Amino acid sequence: MTLNFLYDLRRNLINPKGGGSYVNLVYRSNFTFLGSDAHWQSLLTDLRKYVNFPAGSKNILGFWTYDVITLQGKPPYLALPYTSCDTYINSGRGYVQGRFRGKNMLYLETEYRFGITHNGLIGAVVFANVQSFSETATGRFEVLWPACGAGIRAKLNKYSNTNVCLDYGVGLGGSKGIFVNLGEIF
Repeated sequence: MTLNFLYDLRRNLINPKGGGSYVNLVYRSNFTFLGSDAHWQSLLTDLRKYVNFPAGSKNILGFWTYDVITLQGKPPYLALPYTSCDTYINSGRGYVQGRFRGKNMLYLETEYRFGITHNGLIGAVVFANVQSFSETATGRFEVLWPACGAGIRAKLNKYSNTNVCLDYGVGLGGSKGIFVNLGEIF
């Protein structure tokens, strides 16, 4: 069973503009009497904010945090939060999906979106993110896994403001990759 709270001030979900914000809170309780193998509870927070930067421009500075905290019990391994566990598998650019996994996850990303051509056909982004997962033995967050990168945007549809996104991200330990998306990452 879940208890959900959603507050969304984005005017365009595909490509949010400055002034928009998004809050999604999900409390999840898994009961054995409803079929779960173990009783456990978690809280997911998905927070996003978009600011025109510099003020008055069409450039966007976006902030995103996606956190999953186990409040009680021990979730099964495949239900643990992991790199790119968000709804659209977009978090953690610079690392492969599932690279890190733990009982608790903290994730923060910022992205700067700007136009290259005056008509908005071509744009670009630079981004940085950091993720941390609680250690199995201690339950503490002890290691940060940062990543950064850049990408190009091509306008696919000017009415819906849909972009095709092609990003290159680099993480620690030689991790790197190309990430493709339809619509902005967050």
